[in-house]
Amino acid sequence: MKTPLIKMFILSGILCCVLTPAESQDKGKSELNAGGGLMASENAFSDAIILLLSALINDPEEVTVPGAAWSLSYKYNLSERLAIGGTSVYNPSPDRWIPDFAINDRWKRRSLTTAGEATVYWAKQRAFQFYGTAGVGFFVKRKSFYEVQTETEFGYTFQVTPAGLRIGDKVGVSMELGYGYKGVFSGGLSVRF
Repeated sequence: MKTPLIKMFILSGILCCVLTPAESQDKGKSELNAGGGLMASENAFSDAIILLLSALINDPEEVTVPGAAWSLSYKYNLSERLAIGGTSVYNPSPDRWIPDFAINDRWKRRSLTTAGEATVYWAKQRAFQFYGTAGVGFFVKRKSFYEVQTETEFGYTFQVTPAGLRIGDKVGVSMELGYGYKGVFSGGLSVRF
């Protein structure tokens, strides 16, 4: 009996977010965002499969968060509900939060990701935006062993962020929850112009 009631509340909330008029007059404006994310995954396709299989087969392992992936993003608002842009992410410690790769193997890893993104605003007011973002791009990952041996890996990557929150008018703070090259948890400062 509770399930139809819960579904009705969820559907009502989604409809309110979608049908709420956007009042912030952002069409044609730009936004620059600098931030950091935890648990970033450049090779998101294969890492998702590894994590899923590891969770199904192995005993739960402790996840360590060694450092942040740093990002710089640009968005251009095509309309009140849609923005497009790009992002670059530098990760000084890729693969270190995945349990199967967390061993101390003395390889120094770094990666750089570049991607195009689209943002849809679920609810938008002057100083409050609730949004979702999806992005696709490519990464370059370099491993070096005491600068004697180096390996370079290239590949495609993605970011899916169903829940993002920005608070502020011209200068704001953003927080996002998703999976991919920016990380599972990410946040930062943004400026609109």
